[in-house]
Amino acid sequence: MTKLITLALILFSLSSYSQYNGATPWENCYGKNASCEYVGCSDIRVNTSSNSSIVAIVKKYGKVVKHAYISAGSSYTFQVPDGTYQVFFYYGSEWDRNKSMNSKDCYTLRGGFTSKESVSKTERITLKGQIMTYTLTYTTYGNFSPKSSSLEEAL
Repeated sequence: MTKLITLALILFSLSSYSQYNGATPWENCYGKNASCEYVGCSDIRVNTSSNSSIVAIVKKYGKVVKHAYISAGSSYTFQVPDGTYQVFFYYGSEWDRNKSMNSKDCYTLRGGFTSKESVSKTERITLKGQIMTYTLTYTTYGNFSPKSSSLEEAL
């Protein structure tokens, strides 16, 4: 019985430091990532490096419309109606689902990285029946260089 309780406590503590690929940790505020069922849809695809998990945040008119946790070495595709968007990348390590985060749109926002946090962003992009792919790896002579940002701007 003692071993079972110990195992349960270990699994519970580990679960607060992990997310699955495509999870929407701030669903209570920003909702789930619904698929695009309109005529005129585009995709925003994010590929992560093998050593860094992120939360990608998609904004339209300054409001978060989609977000997803993307595990290291994985990818996730957001389906969006055609339009103009800006994508933010929230990096870090050691996810804590109980971490309190500040957001101008939500009273309670829980979940965040506990160390090595950083945020970057893209330029605004306008999509019309297109696929925009961001591959987040360090590359010499790459064609994408995100700009520095903050959690306050991203959320």
